Amino acid sequence: MRLKYVQSLAIVAAAVGILGGGSALAKGTSPQRMPYTTVDHPQFVPASEATFMSAGDVLIGVSSGDVAKAYPAALLAQHGVVQDQMADGPIAITW
Repeated sequence: MRLKYVQSLAIVAAAVGILGGGSALAKGTSPQRMPYTTVDHPQFVPASEATFMSAGDVLIGVSSGDVAKAYPAALLAQHGVVQDQMADGPIAITW
């Protein structure tokens, strides 16, 4: 089953590469480099206090045991990666 899943991902990635002709590589130009700065040790607020979020905002969620964390996709788009810690070890979230 795992092999089929990996093959499916490869097919989807290939299709995106073929259909996504708007990329800088497809246009023969250099991709724009963004100065990503990793977020290390993010601080969290309870959902009831996250008044800076809107109903339409995209979140990336991670849960392990009774711990759940949410990372705004907009933050990930700006920074590229968040390095955080869960009870069973370090994690990295990318978008």
